[in-house]
Amino acid sequence: MKRTKHFCLHLPLIFATVLFSSAAAAQSGKDAAQSIITKIDTFNLKMPVEKLYIQTDKPYYAVGDTIWFKAYLCNASLSYSPLSSRLYVELLNDSGKVVQRMAAPMALGISWGDIDLSSFREGSYTLRAYTNWMRNFNNDYFFQKALYIGDPQKQKWIASEHNAFSSASPNTIKLEVQLSKINSQPESVRELKLSLLDGKRIINTGSARTGISGEFNTQFNLSDQKVVRNLSLQVADASDPSQKINIPLAINRLSDIDLQFMPEGGYMVAGLPSHIGFKAVGEDGRGIDVSGKIINLKNNQEVTDLQSVYKGLGTIDLAPETGDIYVARLSSGGVTRDIKLPAIKISGSTISVSNLLTRDTMNVRVFLSPDQLQPGKNLYLVGQSRGIICFAVPVSGGKTYTSLRVPKNNFPTGIAHLTLLSPDYKPLNERLVYIDHKDNLKIDVSGNNQRYMPHDSIPIHINVQTVKGEPVVGSFSVAVTDDSQVKADSVDEDNILSHLLIASDLKGNVESAGHYFLNDPDDLRDLDCLLLTQGWVGYDWPAIVQGPQNPVFPAEYQYMVSGKVSNLVGKPIANADVLLLATGKYKFVKDTTTNGEGRFTFKNFALVDSVTFVLEARNAKRKVISAGINIDEKQGPVINLQNLPRAMPWNVNSSAQMLNYIKTDSSYRTQLEYAQYGVTGRMLNTVTIRDKAIIRGSQNLNGAGESDQTIDEEALEKADKMSLTQLLLQKITGFRIGFKAKSTERNFFLKDKSVHFVIDGIDINRFFEVIDGGPPEQLYNYDKQYLDYFTAEDIKGIEVFYSIKYTNNYNNKNLTTDELQAEAPTGSGGLTTATIEITTRSGNGPFTEHANGIFVYKPMFVTHAKDFYRPRYQKGETPKFGDLRSTIHWQPSVVTAKDGTANISFYAADKPTTYTIIIQGTDFKGDIGYKMVKVTISK
Repeated sequence: MKRTKHFCLHLPLIFATVLFSSAAAAQSGKDAAQSIITKIDTFNLKMPVEKLYIQTDKPYYAVGDTIWFKAYLCNASLSYSPLSSRLYVELLNDSGKVVQRMAAPMALGISWGDIDLSSFREGSYTLRAYTNWMRNFNNDYFFQKALYIGDPQKQKWIASEHNAFSSASPNTIKLEVQLSKINSQPESVRELKLSLLDGKRIINTGSARTGISGEFNTQFNLSDQKVVRNLSLQVADASDPSQKINIPLAINRLSDIDLQFMPEGGYMVAGLPSHIGFKAVGEDGRGIDVSGKIINLKNNQEVTDLQSVYKGLGTIDLAPETGDIYVARLSSGGVTRDIKLPAIKISGSTISVSNLLTRDTMNVRVFLSPDQLQPGKNLYLVGQSRGIICFAVPVSGGKTYTSLRVPKNNFPTGIAHLTLLSPDYKPLNERLVYIDHKDNLKIDVSGNNQRYMPHDSIPIHINVQTVKGEPVVGSFSVAVTDDSQVKADSVDEDNILSHLLIASDLKGNVESAGHYFLNDPDDLRDLDCLLLTQGWVGYDWPAIVQGPQNPVFPAEYQYMVSGKVSNLVGKPIANADVLLLATGKYKFVKDTTTNGEGRFTFKNFALVDSVTFVLEARNAKRKVISAGINIDEKQGPVINLQNLPRAMPWNVNSSAQMLNYIKTDSSYRTQLEYAQYGVTGRMLNTVTIRDKAIIRGSQNLNGAGESDQTIDEEALEKADKMSLTQLLLQKITGFRIGFKAKSTERNFFLKDKSVHFVIDGIDINRFFEVIDGGPPEQLYNYDKQYLDYFTAEDIKGIEVFYSIKYTNNYNNKNLTTDELQAEAPTGSGGLTTATIEITTRSGNGPFTEHANGIFVYKPMFVTHAKDFYRPRYQKGETPKFGDLRSTIHWQPSVVTAKDGTANISFYAADKPTTYTIIIQGTDFKGDIGYKMVKVTISK
């Protein structure tokens, strides 16, 4: 049965009760409005947007755990996007470094995969995902989610803290902290060293001693001149500095609250009523509640109260006149601060929208100041949603006040963007409103209302229908978690509904996006405050009027290698020949030429495993040129630290569920690995050799632990952000920068041997070519660019091979026949080449922009989703190990049949508790759905 939508792609013009001076004027207005629709349609066809949502199995993890995820990629209308054949998934640490990057194949708008956290450090991370096409839209449509990864093996303390400002001084913070051990016993009578940090920078120090209950009090003074964005207290054991804990501090001083006012429609205009949204943000980047008064400084009179209603959001109403100057007067702790409202324009236009739930139309009022009247000319009110024009109507330019009723049925559920345009199509005012037809998919779950015993098989029947009761065929993902270990996703948290219908259409981070779907009477009020203050991610009108430019980043309908060639000062080089050589198991050569922007693309070949590409930029004489080669995949989008969400550490002010999860996860994983892999399991393999340092994931040709010297992960963690060059000079015995005999060119040496650097199994020296007429010390500068690019936090381990026992395998693989024959017996092992193997956390090999015309490129890892482990119990069976799973079940590939139904099942774990089942998905025809239910496991 065909379903009726609330909109169509090419909507006929809808004329409100606006009077025109003549029929000709009305026709002229209609033609002009149709011209606007044509321009917008042209833009949308050339620059369609993609929206992305990712469901993860749970909100936080432990080192060694696995992140299971399902990705939904839609176009603006929420149908599946055909533009992208793969998705880029990253984990960023709290310093903004990409520590894991992978590609996931997309098919019909869906993908799923997993991220192994075995090699990760404890800390706050951001899960970021995007397609190559999304990069054309300034990261606005990227998916981002904050995650915390805990490590109970290295962290022995948990902390509960409270902080408050001194009433006498807003720059004095008082701290009350209680420390306890991982088993919840108090850390009694312990001498402590305290450091107050802003990011990694120490801004104050102190000391303290815990009492019998593990408590201590302290206070610090902050500079009143500097805003702190990432404040934390580091507490360390005075007798064992390695035992420490970092406690993030939410510091929101009145002097540093960012309070912004956004008038409805964009401006306050003298003589016109003004509805104004405001948003207050604290030093930690999160919304903070504020209260105060609005004062008119012209007569020093209080005009109205100011009070936020949710996450620092609120509204006020004013009737500004010429000469009025408004300020918001905030007070706290005896301190008063005035914050100016936007200046009042002498003339202009405003729009006001009334969007009541009980009405099937919106009331839109247009106000013009008298000097803006243009009799005989029309303005244009345009309404857009999901990338299409839903409403367009001419508005008389000769009236100071016009009221229009806009039918909501013209718009789909979601954010509608209203724009008032001048006669020459320039935007005058904009307003966002939310339309809710309550037509999201209805997901019913049966089987959850029964009681089950530990180890029972739990069948779940899923039935998906439209709001009209029609069955839905769609793709859904199901996550089942144990409530005693994992805090169930709050209704305030982002989900597929709140993300695709609200958050993805707004600039910046939307805090607790799920709050706006609680169906509380105040929800629409809070949402309207959000829409008044949060920018729209859509295109700008000049681009529509002038016509769209060619996209910088191409859509990846298939696997491609694309990038840019630029000269030494970063300007693009047009018409350069680019050669691509595939090495490894599959060998082939391709070539192409850069376009006017210096860009190139290789396509029409399959992505193969274990391949390395060497790209060379050449001139007309086929000589390598001095140029930088940037690969789109490797370069990656810009990372803005201030925009990264921040997650709270698991051991600070944590819920009981998180602490239970962290405590049980480590011991359980050992048993789980044994159950899955037996005595030859992967965990046992990592501890077979106990007297040699083993770098997990290393491609050491001599075997695990076989090297002359090793720098392991523990040593690298202490080095933090030190560059790889500095790290090698400080930590590797005999590593130096020097000169070969009878040579004036520098090189890297290990004692008396020159060094080959191998990064994730790729010898970067092997692809070096001397550029005729190029700068001196080309090899040294070539190597140094890689060593300066990486820092210790990028590296998992370093292995050094000096003796012939270890260098032989590397030389035979990486040196040419001529190089091997030229080896002189001068080194202590008989040869003159040593090797340093560097294993990165990402495993993506060597990459950095360099200006020698050669780029060694190892395509990023493509995740092929593994199966989620599911124990299967026979009735009455006693498991051989404790089943303490936190994620009870993960199934990303649930597809409903023609009757809208699907059946899944899973086995309960050991403990009596409750499980949370979260089901999310789409039919990729514009409809999405979300459902959360509970299952009880009895004794």
